[in-house]
Amino acid sequence: MIEIPPAFVYLLGLLLLPALTGGARKVWALVVGVAGLLLAVSLPSTAPDLAFGFIPGIETVLLTVDPMRHLAGGIFAVSGLIALTYAAYRDLPAAETIGILASIGAAMGIVYAGDLITVFVFWELLALASLAIIWFSRAPESSGAGYRYLLFHIFGGACLLGGIACTTVATGSAAVGPVADGAGLLFMLAGIGVNAAFIPLHTWVPDAYPRASVVGSVALSIFTTKAAVFLLAAIGGWGVAVAYMGGAMALYGAVFALMQDDIRRLLAYSIVSQVGYMVAAIGTGSVAGIDAGLAHMVNDILFKSLLFMAAGAVILRTGLQRLSDLGGLLRTMPATTLCAVVGGLALAGLPGLNGAVSKGMAIEAAGAVPYLSPLLLVSAVVTVIYVFRFLYLGFFRPAAGTREGLLPKDPPVPMLVAMGATALLCLAIGVFPHLLTDFLPGGTAAHAFAPAHLLESVGIFAAAGALLLLVPPLRRPWTGVETDIDALYIRAGHGVVWFSSHPLVHAADAIGSAIERVVGRFKHISANPTVAFQIAGKTVALPFVRAFSGSETSRAYEEELMFLKDHYPDVQTTIWGGGYGLIFISIVAFLYFIIDITR
Repeated sequence: MIEIPPAFVYLLGLLLLPALTGGARKVWALVVGVAGLLLAVSLPSTAPDLAFGFIPGIETVLLTVDPMRHLAGGIFAVSGLIALTYAAYRDLPAAETIGILASIGAAMGIVYAGDLITVFVFWELLALASLAIIWFSRAPESSGAGYRYLLFHIFGGACLLGGIACTTVATGSAAVGPVADGAGLLFMLAGIGVNAAFIPLHTWVPDAYPRASVVGSVALSIFTTKAAVFLLAAIGGWGVAVAYMGGAMALYGAVFALMQDDIRRLLAYSIVSQVGYMVAAIGTGSVAGIDAGLAHMVNDILFKSLLFMAAGAVILRTGLQRLSDLGGLLRTMPATTLCAVVGGLALAGLPGLNGAVSKGMAIEAAGAVPYLSPLLLVSAVVTVIYVFRFLYLGFFRPAAGTREGLLPKDPPVPMLVAMGATALLCLAIGVFPHLLTDFLPGGTAAHAFAPAHLLESVGIFAAAGALLLLVPPLRRPWTGVETDIDALYIRAGHGVVWFSSHPLVHAADAIGSAIERVVGRFKHISANPTVAFQIAGKTVALPFVRAFSGSETSRAYEEELMFLKDHYPDVQTTIWGGGYGLIFISIVAFLYFIIDITR
């Protein structure tokens, strides 16, 4: 029996979407999501590779199955179905629905691909699908955000393709696996790093995600960065530099999340931070580290999509998305508040929720790399603080008096079903970690309720609580800081534009004028070369004639020079004397001698 790549279910299913409208389109999308999930979970672990020879000498593997792929494929299919359920609350534009289904299909294609060529094809499809989600959100700033997203991912795709080409040429194989040191490794790491939001290639995440629709943000939070994390784990062998990059991402993203007022921008920076935990764990290179990175990938998909769904429900009902404008939602949106609390505390790493399981595994695995665990612990403290701000300012803080009677109710049933199912998964994995760890490729166990881990969690929450008590501004709303390292990109872009429009243009004009003068001079000389050289020679000799000859001779010399200039190029003269011929013959003979001895 030939197994079907799950990606094909989604990609074939979306072909029918443009012909459907209203409820039929929503039902069909859900049917495709269910079919993809059933196919993914039914794939046998010993299924033979589905390979083709599209490229001479290179085997293209559309389907290969192992425990790592089972885990990633399962969570992408589950989260994709949850996102489609959440989207069923209204009729999405066909293009946006196609973008969501294509994103699921592309992510599944990356997961089950056995060669880098296939990975690259689905990699680019994922970028295009995400771009469709951003551009068709109809948000005022989505056009510019999508364009900037496209620029980043063109660069990332080009780097990934360069790395694949270098690796394939060097090894003769395009199989997914460790990459040898050299240009191929650097190019591939840069290409994956764009999608994984490596610092400083991360700015597309907080730029694009808040500009998508409330449904689009949920889909975006699931696939692009997590597919990059999976590929990072599947290739492996990166070295501790990647682990330290993960630590930097964890702290950088957490600090910038703390400084945000826009709730989706806060969650976007949180993606950067939590992906940092995954990258740090995978970068250690150990089995426990790879398992920890994959486990946190699964858990972050769950609690981060839950938080984006809760944020979307708030935006849908209030039309507001800044913490400084929110408050008092507990009374009128209790179900949404409960889901937000579950997602937020899971993100913060509260024992009993899924975030504590994998975050503890990541910090423990990071202990193999000097100074990495303390960096992740500090990031965890900052995470608790910005989670507190998100929950308190958005849901528990008393509402402003003028808006007391205007607070909305919980969102439609499809949104509540999607949020409730995700919250239950966060709780189930938190209470029973083996529901996740049994599927890890290395079989690493989690010790979420071990005394050492519980003490670590107590220390993190105690440190965050102390800072919240000692620093009152942390408990108050602020306008937020939206300037990131992309300000340097913008300044550099302005510099390039200025250089191109001023110094470069002036230099080009000067070079053009110089070339015109040189061409004009050559044209002038070519009209009568013999007389031109005579004029040049006489002009050079004139000061010496004046200095060493009498007045009559000088006057005659000057008159002859003026005559040649005035009548150039019509004046005719001859090269007199046999000496010129002898000189010419001597030059030719000398050149022949030089050429002969250098053979």
